Amino acid sequence: MKKAGDLMKEMGFNPQASDAAKEAFMKYLIKQSTGVNVQTPSERKEIQRHPEKIVNFTSKQLSFDFTQDEGSTEEGHSPEYRKKA
Repeated sequence: MKKAGDLMKEMGFNPQASDAAKEAFMKYLIKQSTGVNVQTPSERKEIQRHPEKIVNFTSKQLSFDFTQDEGSTEEGHSPEYRKKA
């Protein structure tokens, strides 16, 4: 197993980059290799300082009505659209 610093050096990452850029790079590598989202140390600190900012998203089922109206053609476009095209 390679160290993160060695891996970054091999990939040509700028060693003078900001800590935030380094964290983002490592987060990206972990996401691409494992498919798992991880929190960076600075993200964890921010959550600990401001837990009230955490937003829990709930998914909602979307539904669409794709029935054609009386003014549409077989392709689904209105006669006005066909004249423009």
